[in-house]
Amino acid sequence: MSTVNRMKRPGCQSRDRLVAAIFALVVPSIARGQVSTCLPVVDTTAPAGSFPLKVLVADPTDPTPIIIDLQSIGLPGFGAVQGVTLPGAPDAAGTALTVGTSLVIRTVAPSATLGPAYAPMLAMNVAAPTTAWVRITATQTLDPAASSLDALGNPKACVLNPLPVTSVANGAVSINDVLPGGGLLSAGSLVAVVGIGFQPGSLVSIDGVAPASVSWVDSTRIEVVTAVDAQLEGSTVSVNNPDGTGATYLSYLRTTELGKSARPLLAATQAIFPAQGRASGLFAAPSSGTFLGLALQNPDPADAIVSVALWNAGSVVASASLVLPSRTRISREVSELLPGIIPDAGSSFTVTATVPVRMLGLSGDETAGSVTPVLPGVASP
Repeated sequence: MSTVNRMKRPGCQSRDRLVAAIFALVVPSIARGQVSTCLPVVDTTAPAGSFPLKVLVADPTDPTPIIIDLQSIGLPGFGAVQGVTLPGAPDAAGTALTVGTSLVIRTVAPSATLGPAYAPMLAMNVAAPTTAWVRITATQTLDPAASSLDALGNPKACVLNPLPVTSVANGAVSINDVLPGGGLLSAGSLVAVVGIGFQPGSLVSIDGVAPASVSWVDSTRIEVVTAVDAQLEGSTVSVNNPDGTGATYLSYLRTTELGKSARPLLAATQAIFPAQGRASGLFAAPSSGTFLGLALQNPDPADAIVSVALWNAGSVVASASLVLPSRTRISREVSELLPGIIPDAGSSFTVTATVPVRMLGLSGDETAGSVTPVLPGVASP
């Protein structure tokens, strides 16, 4: 069974506004094993150079969240994709693989907290053209064989029409970063919004975060003190100037990548990390025909010393350590971390860190050209 939801192109609002995407998802119900058509939801506005894109689930009659999902978002005319996050699902994770002008995204949410009604299941910033009056189109399709699973683990077929995105912008106002971009902040924390074109008296809004104070520093910086505890990862941050101009941005933890894997498929994959850091994790050795990559991200102010060990029959066969500086990330195949080691069937890898880091396994299949997210288990081989 499949349902097609037909969409209309959104109109342009003004030269200094970027009209963001309308996404109508066809999302199978997990618990009831049905296909539900989601209502169109207008996303936020944004300036040229930073296009916040959200995939929204918006069917109030079927709020059942998603456990496993596979979708492709076509982005011809756009630039690099930055900061893919899964808002509101702290244990969810995924992979984003660039294939031509499309982004293939696989997600897994073991607690079934991904994509409740009227909430974004996926958020990202996409580089948009900086010239005025550029018309570009994004498309979205759900894989008919692997998009979402019902309660019995059966895949459900889904169809979604291509969706247009119209870009009209001049780049007069832009948010370039939010500091810190991710993590849980306690009430009274300082959040700095960095960009260009900010005016005295600008209003700043952050999803679900009540400000205790907002201070305009200069045209490139506004500081906000939070009044409540807040999770910034994937939150929409907006600046609205007194003259009606403004900008919108999706907050994410910016980290520096420490080089690339020598395996092209892994190098082309962006890990979508779980929000919570861990001091240890366990990953099974790859099965025949696949490879295992480890993705690590350090959100902590302190450097982390990360150790990777291969276990077989209750003993450590090989181990290696690396330093992961603050606000950095790395993705490597296990053979790059432990050269010359071929794990036996049934063996496993443990990852331990001196400070909690975000960790994710990346199961790659060169034949299929796919990389699947693997959440860490409890480290007790």
